[in-house]
Amino acid sequence: IHEGFSRIDETIALSAMYAANHLTGVAAIACMTSTGYTPLIASRIRSGLPIVGLAHSPIAQRRMALYRGVVSLPFDTSAMAASELNDRALALLVQQGIAEPGDHVILTRGEHMNAHGGTNTLKILEVGQP
Repeated sequence: IHEGFSRIDETIALSAMYAANHLTGVAAIACMTSTGYTPLIASRIRSGLPIVGLAHSPIAQRRMALYRGVVSLPFDTSAMAASELNDRALALLVQQGIAEPGDHVILTRGEHMNAHGGTNTLKILEVGQP
């Protein structure tokens, strides 16, 4: 039975997992999140890939640490320009040994950072050379 989606953030999370399981060269799924909800939904679908929850909130970080297959990393976007968010996220994944140059990373985020339930964007990014 195929159930319909009622929420945009759930649709993005499940789409990210589908893409991760069907596209070769994906190293990780990275979710910029304020609450940890997107990684929670993504973790419902099995994949051998790490789901990385990138959150500023310590509460969200602790919550995500309990989810199956989710790695929680602190990620404070308040001092970042919108144009550098993606590159900073990829740099953090490389620094943590989760991804390396040439890998693909599936990134989910909201257009307006720190809006609850605001995840509405999915990007497939290639990790470049530092």
